[in-house]
Amino acid sequence: MTPAPHWIIEPLSPATPGQFTAADLAPLEPLWRSLMDRHRDVWNELPMRSYEESWERRRAQYLEVLAVPGSFILVARRGEHLIGYAVVDIQEGDETYTTGERQAEIYTLAVLPGERERGVGAALMDEADRRLLADGVTDVFVATMHGNDAAQRFYERRGFTPFLHMQYRKLTGLDGAPAAPPPSDDSRQED
Repeated sequence: MTPAPHWIIEPLSPATPGQFTAADLAPLEPLWRSLMDRHRDVWNELPMRSYEESWERRRAQYLEVLAVPGSFILVARRGEHLIGYAVVDIQEGDETYTTGERQAEIYTLAVLPGERERGVGAALMDEADRRLLADGVTDVFVATMHGNDAAQRFYERRGFTPFLHMQYRKLTGLDGAPAAPPPSDDSRQED
């Protein structure tokens, strides 16, 4: 018989019901930093923002996501310590493909490095799946960083299939310097 895990999965609840604040999300910051480190390890084509600036931006994004009805955060907790979290964003159904009227995006799944490969991410995803199914949402999307093969395998084992391939480039001028933006319509007028 497999022993019970030494963690619990539960929703992260705001101090004021129905309204998340920056303070409610503060416990997630160390986990976000560990995810940034993972991103740095797998794709370093761009310089990364400081932890502080990145967290400020990500926290603002989470507050926007959590303002959408049905979106939620789950945390994995060992005693008083958070060891992982998942942010699930509920969106309108896709405009091109036949999905349900609402679909979900796994916006973030983060597990501390020392807790990976122990079932924490799977437990967070299992609970997210239960909540989504109970809410009638059956179409779920997730994006992974190029080079994060472990994450890609994790999601493929859960039945996800490749859907979108996104690429990146930085525009430069002919001299190799950062490109100036194209002139506005006003500056193209003939005299």
